[in-house]
Amino acid sequence: MPSPGGRIPVWDAAVRLLHWTLAALVLLNLVRDDGDWWHRVAGYVAVGLVLARWLWAGVRGGSAGFATLKPSPARTLAFLRSGAPRTPDHDPLGVWMIWLLWTLVLLLGLTGWMSRLDAFWGDDRVHDLHAWLADALLVAVAVHLCGIAVMSWHWRENLPGSMLHGRKRAADRPD
Repeated sequence: MPSPGGRIPVWDAAVRLLHWTLAALVLLNLVRDDGDWWHRVAGYVAVGLVLARWLWAGVRGGSAGFATLKPSPARTLAFLRSGAPRTPDHDPLGVWMIWLLWTLVLLLGLTGWMSRLDAFWGDDRVHDLHAWLADALLVAVAVHLCGIAVMSWHWRENLPGSMLHGRKRAADRPD
């Protein structure tokens, strides 16, 4: 049901909390990249947050559920061909970005864990892969933030604000 300001609920508190906590941990680990205890704990907690988000998507449904987080090349092409119309939740490009970010976080957790195993002691390949994945995550985060800025401008809607308070405009306003 729309609020008096014409806003509808889109992101529940769990989605927002998991999103912003994951963002903070990714930022922490991109800045503090020396592999110390805090870096490792933040990385493992980030993996746990992705898994918790998956669990939430499995039980919650709606805009938080897997049905809206299903990447589709056909929907993506249709979205782009139609001029990127406003969507009530994640647009198709955003869905691809979500899965890319989640995958990178999980792979970083895996390679970080592997780098501490005796089997890979002295093997620079795991460290090199971990560093490459961290760089890829940094690029993906930058693209994510640019995409949010572009779509906020295109749709004339504060998308970061909607991820803070959980509401979006109920319907497009005429120009």
